[in-house]
Amino acid sequence: MKLHLLQKLIDDFLTTRLKPNDTSWYYPHSIVDHFHKHWHAITELDLKEKYALALRSDISQRWWKQDHYRPKEIMLQLIETDDELATIAFKDLANDAATLDGRISRFQFYAEDLLQMLRQKDKRIVESYHHQDAHIMSLYLAGLFPEKYALYPGLDVFKNYCLAVGSPEVPVIDDLVRYMKVASIVFTFMQKNEKFSILIDLRKSEWHRIPFIPFQTTYEFVSYAGGNPDFSGS
Repeated sequence: MKLHLLQKLIDDFLTTRLKPNDTSWYYPHSIVDHFHKHWHAITELDLKEKYALALRSDISQRWWKQDHYRPKEIMLQLIETDDELATIAFKDLANDAATLDGRISRFQFYAEDLLQMLRQKDKRIVESYHHQDAHIMSLYLAGLFPEKYALYPGLDVFKNYCLAVGSPEVPVIDDLVRYMKVASIVFTFMQKNEKFSILIDLRKSEWHRIPFIPFQTTYEFVSYAGGNPDFSGS
């Protein structure tokens, strides 16, 4: 990574976002905030109810519902198949004392096991993939710890970001562990830019209906630097 390129991109990004009427940031911040609030709420809901409630949006459902991509729908079926195992999967993912790589690997292992159990239980199931990929898992992680983990913009955008900042290693597969490290570095340098404090003031205005989560701005920036500035969910 070339520091001068990163700093220039950060400055360009912050400059373009200093608009009082900008609402493009609502979607990513809103789905993370909604997940966080509803997942950690003190209720008597079982895992299936809590999961269904946590993954909701008044803006767009596209993070978990697209053509040939339905991780929410599949996970609800997996939870129904074995609530206890699914609970363990999410509990392990939320264990921030363990390594992120290990937590992600275990979650995917549990998801694969649950899918096989589902297929055995219902022979009509033709689904061969559990859809719990980097995209949806970044929402789980960001929802659990919004000040530490950021939404993932996808492999193509992440590749372009790495090229834009002069990284000697461009990812060839989804790598959430590396991405989260990148997000942390971005946030460190973003906070050093004087325009970031102005952005915070703008986004914390009382008329905003969406809570501003500073760390989630790293997702916006990587998307911007990676050539995909539209992250509004429209």
